[in-house]
Amino acid sequence: MEEARTGDDFDRRLEWIRERSGSDFIAYAQPAGSSRRMGWDRVLGGSNVRVQQMVIKPGIGLGGMVMRHGTVYTVHEGEKPFMREECPVMLAEKLLSGMAFPVTAGNSTSSSGILLLGRRDGRAYAKPEAAWIQSAFSGRSACEPGMK
Repeated sequence: MEEARTGDDFDRRLEWIRERSGSDFIAYAQPAGSSRRMGWDRVLGGSNVRVQQMVIKPGIGLGGMVMRHGTVYTVHEGEKPFMREECPVMLAEKLLSGMAFPVTAGNSTSSSGILLLGRRDGRAYAKPEAAWIQSAFSGRSACEPGMK
């Protein structure tokens, strides 16, 4: 993870992504020290302080599915509704749709973190949204689809 992404700059980038994506909630998790244990380090748009105390467990919830499979994972009312009921973050934040994906550092292919976004109005996330959010988060591009 780049050192420039600490504190206010990092939070501003997360807030920008949250607003531009029409999300109500965004959270970022990274491994704690040398362990693979992860928790939600940064939470914006949250209404429940418990989220920052949650530990991500492989295969449990959106973050856990990303941790286990290493790929983008989405959920909404019409797709994988059981996941909403099993995801601790979605339950605590009353999110009806969500998307999470692995974050990689530099040229690495292994995950260095997890980014999770959610909406309380139930609008599903489209696949193109994941691509521009990943680019915006990594700093490669700040353009949304259809914008110049």
